[in-house]
Amino acid sequence: MQAGDIFAEKYLIEGILGRGGMGTVYLARNTKTGGHWAIKEISGQRSGEAGLPPEAALLARLDHPALPKLYDIVELDGKLYMITEFIEGISLDKKLEAEGRIAEDTVIDWAVQLCTVLDYLHSVKPNPVIYRDIKPANIMLTAKGTLKLVDFGSAREYKPHSDADTVYIGTRGYAAPEQFGTGQTSAVSDIYSLGVTLHHLVTGKSPVEPPFRLEPIRCYDGSLSPGLESIISKCTSESPADRYQSAAELLADLVALRERKGTFPCWDTGSPWYRDTGPVPYPYPDPDHFPDAIRGSFLPPGGKECEDEEEDTPDGDDGHGCGLPAYSFRRMVITVWDNAEFGCELAYTAAMLTGSEVLIADLDLLAPKADLILDVGKYPPQPARYGMPGRSGLEAVMEAAGKNSVTAELLKMAAVTRKEVKNLYIITGNYRLDNYEYYSEDSVTHFIDKCYRHFDITVLLVNRSIYDAFTLAALLRSDINIAAVKGDIGQLREFNTYIAFLAEKQHLPPENTRFVLFEYDGACHMSRAEVSQATQGNLLGTVSYSRKRVLYRNMNGAYVCRMEKEVVKDYSRIHRKLGFMPSASTMPVLKILGNLAGGLKKMSRTLEG
Repeated sequence: MQAGDIFAEKYLIEGILGRGGMGTVYLARNTKTGGHWAIKEISGQRSGEAGLPPEAALLARLDHPALPKLYDIVELDGKLYMITEFIEGISLDKKLEAEGRIAEDTVIDWAVQLCTVLDYLHSVKPNPVIYRDIKPANIMLTAKGTLKLVDFGSAREYKPHSDADTVYIGTRGYAAPEQFGTGQTSAVSDIYSLGVTLHHLVTGKSPVEPPFRLEPIRCYDGSLSPGLESIISKCTSESPADRYQSAAELLADLVALRERKGTFPCWDTGSPWYRDTGPVPYPYPDPDHFPDAIRGSFLPPGGKECEDEEEDTPDGDDGHGCGLPAYSFRRMVITVWDNAEFGCELAYTAAMLTGSEVLIADLDLLAPKADLILDVGKYPPQPARYGMPGRSGLEAVMEAAGKNSVTAELLKMAAVTRKEVKNLYIITGNYRLDNYEYYSEDSVTHFIDKCYRHFDITVLLVNRSIYDAFTLAALLRSDINIAAVKGDIGQLREFNTYIAFLAEKQHLPPENTRFVLFEYDGACHMSRAEVSQATQGNLLGTVSYSRKRVLYRNMNGAYVCRMEKEVVKDYSRIHRKLGFMPSASTMPVLKILGNLAGGLKKMSRTLEG
């Protein structure tokens, strides 16, 4: 058929929508109603053959808003044609051609939609439907922003007692390895293809073009989240047993990732930042107003500064935030490179200034120092109770990571805490050199992924060796790596060399590493302008030199809870740049929002009365 032909006496052929091994699809307009339809000529099946063609038989059984509807089967000139709903929009392969790649948040939303329809297909009774050809060209984006899965020519029923597929089918590059082997395709085959499709969308790198392999997505763009990288990597595992075993399981992780990346006011109970115990308050006033109190410059919830506020604080504020709603941010993993002291101070101030759940893990097995700097024990409390006698927290979680069994409960059991900051969890080092080479890089990767899932902020402490397995795994999987160095040209040159090496050999983007001038003294160190130039603009901030910090290195006690006001200000600036705290310009806005929320609740109570 060609444009201008009349089909079945009422359809005017307007053009060709696509051609493939399963047939040609035409765009047609019903001359009586004016509506548009898709007409597919079914290859390989003639009229008179017993039963419906497989694609039509499948579509006739399906009913889902993300799938095309089958309206009729027409026999004409010895051929069969399917008349289906015409889906107006753009295929995702055309979208990729136009834009190059798709924003991560959009890809996650699309992945949730696709998982929902896969979960439906894989749950069809009596036999699940395996789509077998997920790729951007077979996914339509409608004008409403919803996705539709089209072209069921490759789909088949999954038959539990069958050893193998009748034919090997699918698009190479997107198709799972077993689709060209001797096994039977199943739900996990579709999950593999979906993973490859998500990889293509978010990176813009086609699996059917050189180098014909799937690198982790953060090798292409370090700003992509470790969470999405972990999900895609699991989807595209070579072994079917290592993938998600159901679309529902994958959907749960995608929804959790999408919620973690959301930003909502704390009084919105639909927000992922609204915990079972109520909203997470932004517990401290602007650090510029901190008193130099006994615990340094930190204020506990309900401290003196809060008492100066009006008596009626917004209900959503829980009385701890001085009228400020919680400030939400995307979860983040930060690796601190060869400076445990800075890493501990960064994690401690993050916990105190944001009220978020913070985990610090000492991954420097040869020279762990976090327990000394934070003045905590080496081992978790009541280790025998949790089956961890004589083992450090890191040893316990890494052993579980090797078995792929790390949970949020285990991470908290394996951690130690300080009494004044219960939202800071500290997992200390191994301390057993005979186990130094025991843990695999995969174990480290799994551990980091679980930290990302269960904590708002994760700080990883590693040594400077780029050949150390723990150091390399952490650097490659973190959102941001921080080199906290002295302000001298020698250290800057050394770390710049490491960064260049990792960029060339491991494809780690140089901009993933930020510099902090630690124990900075402007009188004897390079100027900030010189350092900014030497770091190619990747200077995150400075942390002032403190004589008190030096004294506490050899004393019982922790400097972190006795920081001077100026040092706290330094860290608050760094946290603002990292997005953990609102910038100075947004503080008044948050105050207004908090007061507005309180006013609305007060008005509601008055009306009810």
